[in-house]
Amino acid sequence: MRHLTRRLATAAAVAATLTGVSLVASPAASALAPGTLFQYGALSCKALAAADGDGLVECTGQQGTNWRSVVKCTWGLTYYGNWQNNYLGGTTQSRADSNCFWGVADVTVTGS
Repeated sequence: MRHLTRRLATAAAVAATLTGVSLVASPAASALAPGTLFQYGALSCKALAAADGDGLVECTGQQGTNWRSVVKCTWGLTYYGNWQNNYLGGTTQSRADSNCFWGVADVTVTGS
């Protein structure tokens, strides 16, 4: 019985460590006000709000991971932009068709 308990404890520790490693491997993103410039991994990005109420993120640089914008409207609704990948470099834009009537509260980048 002691060996089974020890094995279960070891398996739980390994699972927790692997979960932590996968969370650390992806770049962190936090909610940003429209107009903010920020770094997402190797990309230089800008959080934007369009005149029609859509939120978007525009990133320049070269990075092989997938990313997209997450837009929160002032009244709390959340919308997701299209997936993008800058593996060839250049400038790419992820736009969420949010149509935030009362305005965009914040824009976030998330990765896959």
